[in-house]
Amino acid sequence: MKAKIIPKLTVIVGILLLIIAYIIPYDSLESIVGQGPRPIGLVSIFINPILGIIGSGFSIYKKQWLYLLLNIILIFTFFVIIAMFGFV
Repeated sequence: MKAKIIPKLTVIVGILLLIIAYIIPYDSLESIVGQGPRPIGLVSIFINPILGIIGSGFSIYKKQWLYLLLNIILIFTFFVIIAMFGFV
C-alpha cells in the first residue's frame, strides 16, 4: 500500500468505525466482552487512538499536515466525545 494514502485511510476508517459504534445497540457486545464497555467506548478508547498514531506517523513522514491534524483529533476522540455529548 502506498504510504501517501495511509493517513487518509486511517481517518476514514476511524470515522466510519465511530459511526458504526454509535449505531450499534450498547448491549450487543455483552456476550463477547462482558457487561461493561459499550461499542462507542471500545472504539474511542482503543481502536481510534491506534489508528490515529499510525496515521500521524505516516502524515509526518509524507508531510501531509491536514491529515496530521485529523489523525491527532482521532487520537483524542474519547475526550472530544466526552466534551461534546457527555457519554461513552
